[in-house]
Amino acid sequence: MSTPTPERDSAWISGGVIDAEDARLATGVFAAPGAGPVQARSGIKPATGDPGRVQATATVSGKVTVAPFQGVIQGTRSTATGAYLVTLDQSKTIDVLGTYPASTLNPRQDLIVARQRDTQYGDATAGMTVELVKGTEAATPVDPTVTGDHLLLARIKVPKSATTIANANIDDLRPWTTAAGGILRVWGEGGRPTYPYTGMYIHRWDTNHLERYDSTAGWRAVNEDTGWINLALLANWSVYNGETPAIRRVGATVHLRGALTSALALTAQGTPLITVPAGFRPAMRHHWYTVIGGTTRGLELLLDPDGGVALYPQDSPLPAKQLIYLSTSWLVG
Repeated sequence: MSTPTPERDSAWISGGVIDAEDARLATGVFAAPGAGPVQARSGIKPATGDPGRVQATATVSGKVTVAPFQGVIQGTRSTATGAYLVTLDQSKTIDVLGTYPASTLNPRQDLIVARQRDTQYGDATAGMTVELVKGTEAATPVDPTVTGDHLLLARIKVPKSATTIANANIDDLRPWTTAAGGILRVWGEGGRPTYPYTGMYIHRWDTNHLERYDSTAGWRAVNEDTGWINLALLANWSVYNGETPAIRRVGATVHLRGALTSALALTAQGTPLITVPAGFRPAMRHHWYTVIGGTTRGLELLLDPDGGVALYPQDSPLPAKQLIYLSTSWLVG
């Protein structure tokens, strides 16, 4: 018996003979990558109609409805199982409480899953089914164990003595997938891919931010917005009219705002004003001209790469209590 080679048969080749694994490996090329170089990411394919969503039925009952979907289930029972491309082509109703009535003593947690079976790996049948996996009643219930190749769709929290299932009892567990190189939708930080690649993009559903993965820096928000961060005042300076000096970085652009007055007359050139913290500083000096309150005169300000902001009166000293507005932007890096 010859030793098999690592080269798998290509799909759609004249004269070629491919088996089911070869076919799954070939189609998996187009899906987002998974844990290994010949694996795909399991998940629901984004589409209109909220695909794969599990909801309580429109009528008050113990049933739930699963919306149609297409998705990817990466096989796990062989080193090169390949990816199953699965479809639920119409809504499916699952009778949770009709199949397993609620206990009168304790609650339980059930799961709705899309499970892939395959006789090639010892299953009695072959095909994908969307089904209920019953949990065990307990004072503090946990999810039941699901074996084999599957997608988790939802958790159904069944209270004790329950006669109906409401949307409040349903936790959405759907993972998402995308085409190779596409932007992947995730629910939050915990949904980030376990095996990302450099240059991978995700869309955080909780923050509505786009993030990019860098093998050195990890996950970084694209156009990350820090929000406004107040700056500490130096001696002899006071905030005017509640306009505390603050900075905000959106991507590579930093914005500065605020209004200050000094307790002392300003006679020296280069009087320190505020300090900009690391991460918001420019690579080169930033100069700008700002108005001073109550006059038609202006004032030169200078931000150094070390974060120090100093002012330079142009023609005469500034009196005590002079109002100075801060409003400028610059690039970091």
